[in-house]
Amino acid sequence: MSTSENNLVSERLSTLDDSEIVRIARLQLPYITTAYEVLFHRYHNKLIQVCYRYLNSKEEAEEAVNDTMLKVFNNLHRFEQRASFKTWIYRIAYNQALTRLRKNKLNQVDLEEAENEEVLNTANDLADKNQQLNKLLDRLSIEERSIVVFRIAGDLEFSDIALIVDQKLSTVKMRYKRALGKMTEGASS
Repeated sequence: MSTSENNLVSERLSTLDDSEIVRIARLQLPYITTAYEVLFHRYHNKLIQVCYRYLNSKEEAEEAVNDTMLKVFNNLHRFEQRASFKTWIYRIAYNQALTRLRKNKLNQVDLEEAENEEVLNTANDLADKNQQLNKLLDRLSIEERSIVVFRIAGDLEFSDIALIVDQKLSTVKMRYKRALGKMTEGASS
């Protein structure tokens, strides 16, 4: 298939929902990667943003996302569709980020690096807001941070977050409310 034909197929695939693309990717992999590449491009930047909020390092976040996408590539045939693909991929990214966090014991945000993050944009006012957000996120436990990051940066529903962090829906909502309270308290002080 030529490059232009491949681009046309990718464009058509990108109009489909995740479940259809996953179905096609499962049929194609490992020899043809067109559908997988559509999934990769659909989630890559969002996953980097989420992982960055855990790891506070662009390089670590990129590594976690690369590991996530490799796991998706190698295990897509095992995806059972008990939850949505979005929930499944975020769960993998969450586990990768926590594993790296435990290994590296990174607990503080490198604010100078955050100003230069391509993922977070280079606008000065946005960098200042990111610094403020990072300071507020640092006030939270890893569980609270997970819920807030998935809700805000990942744009996930509470039910999806509950599946990802393996907690009850009511617990997730309560922790989210408490986390927002802590962040509001931190913003006003």
